[in-house]
Amino acid sequence: MNLRLLSMLAILTLSPIALSAQTATASPALYAASAAPASFSSSVAPNAFVAAAGTPSAAAAAPSKGSSLPFSGLAVGVKVGLAGYGFDVATPLWPQRLNLRGGASFLTYTPGTIVTDSVNINGTIKFQNAGTMVDWFPFHGIFRLSAGATIYNNTGLTATLNVPAKQSFTFGGTTYYSDPTNVNPITGTGIFTFGGNNVVPRTTIGFGNMLSKKGHLHFETEIGVQYFSAPTVAYTISGTACQNYNSTTNTYTNCGPSSTTVSQASITTEQNNLQNDLTDLRFFPILSFGLSYRIH
Repeated sequence: MNLRLLSMLAILTLSPIALSAQTATASPALYAASAAPASFSSSVAPNAFVAAAGTPSAAAAAPSKGSSLPFSGLAVGVKVGLAGYGFDVATPLWPQRLNLRGGASFLTYTPGTIVTDSVNINGTIKFQNAGTMVDWFPFHGIFRLSAGATIYNNTGLTATLNVPAKQSFTFGGTTYYSDPTNVNPITGTGIFTFGGNNVVPRTTIGFGNMLSKKGHLHFETEIGVQYFSAPTVAYTISGTACQNYNSTTNTYTNCGPSSTTVSQASITTEQNNLQNDLTDLRFFPILSFGLSYRIH
């Protein structure tokens, strides 16, 4: 066997060993390469890896509910108008289309002396009013049409009545005279009630969406009407009254307590006449301006 043949045999013998050694040397790199994705996914983007694997991420598991659901928002407001000072609270029924709104107004006012049929009336006008409304925004803007009900009403005038001595006054078309001696002139009370405390309809138009997503502070205005039952008037009087007066002799006759000299029929007729004069106030106006704030 010559030297050349021995060399070839040596190369063939050592080749598997070299190949094995080369493979063993390369295997850590291959292993590292195969492990790299797992190492990267666990340390860099776990949510992305989980989402890619088909499991909902934390963000996907808690979708934004926002204002897409009924009662998902709240707004409060203050207002001033014909019925006094008040407030409103609103929440969406169908966001940007329908709101449920409730509120109340209050006012106490003392006007000057009111004279009717020579009777002086001094009293306090009270407005106490609460209602609930559904606001509809037909154009997805700030213009609204509203309908609802007045659920509480205490609106009216409680007054004192007086007729100075020797002064004439008329009840039911009949003329009487207050005590000419000024000892016990006619006095009394009058109660004017504009509708009873019962549920009645109301309707308005206006501008302003308390729950608009365009900012938090909004201007509100509305005008409309609420339907009350017919106003009522109640008189009670006391004192001395005379039925006749002679201007020639300046004398008063048929004098006595009002309970006997002033007929109840005259008082009833006077009350009915005043109620008829106030009939139009069954349709009590609504007019208000205000500011609201959307909390969420």
